[in-house]
Amino acid sequence: MDWFARDLLQVSTGDALKILNDEYLEIRDRYPNEFALMANAHTLEEDCWPIVEEMIQQGGAKAIAVASSYGDGSDRTYLDSPKAEWLWEFAEANDIVVHIHPPMQSIGHEALMQYRLNEAVGRPFDSTVNGARMIGSGVFDRHPKLQVLIVHMGGGLASILGRLEFNWHLNYNGIPNPPAGKPYTNKRPPSDYFKTNILVDSMGFSAIGLRAAVEMCGVDRVVFGTDYGPIRYGVKEHVQIVEDVLPSPAERELVFWKTSNRVFRLGLVETDLTTH
Repeated sequence: MDWFARDLLQVSTGDALKILNDEYLEIRDRYPNEFALMANAHTLEEDCWPIVEEMIQQGGAKAIAVASSYGDGSDRTYLDSPKAEWLWEFAEANDIVVHIHPPMQSIGHEALMQYRLNEAVGRPFDSTVNGARMIGSGVFDRHPKLQVLIVHMGGGLASILGRLEFNWHLNYNGIPNPPAGKPYTNKRPPSDYFKTNILVDSMGFSAIGLRAAVEMCGVDRVVFGTDYGPIRYGVKEHVQIVEDVLPSPAERELVFWKTSNRVFRLGLVETDLTTH
């Protein structure tokens, strides 16, 4: 949203939100019954609350879309910031999922512009850092019913989950002159929050990644994703990966549509689906 408002449209955040949301509504009306919308938000600007609320209550948005971080360099801010508390309170009170996607320029993007590494490495890493910070700061303890969806298979969270558990158990206890920074404040092991508060999608072109995501979250907390639209590639590949990793038809259905239907309250029934 920072990039969209500041660099692309050169308008205020509020005006950019209204433009995006109006375009979503136009697409929905042009193609009835084809799309379920998300309300865009700037996590660190509480002033956008009324715009988000209107998009949900009047526009029928099924989730809230935010970036995993804002700003750059030493000013980069993640969603463990106290400025984000309004969003968690609102989402929890309204039982609506917060969809977390990395920003256009990730943490460390200055060193990642060759070989499209900002997209391949930096953006999943941004999601990883944010997810770890949300857990460590106790966001999910303060908001136990909050549900967030971290895209791209959760970034690299599955591969560093053991290290988060190790660090949480150690914390800074007994360490003389601990480095600057905050200790963990979460009350439960980091792995617990993937079973209760964090969902991930299947976008990542990796059977290994999907297996790890299913093991980390449970098959009922992984939803199908492809990035298709902006990335005009990969739908068939992602379908094939789900089919290869999950031989059970019941588990495939959870990933392909049933979990999304439940958490986003889409109202789909079996007879709505067309088999191709």
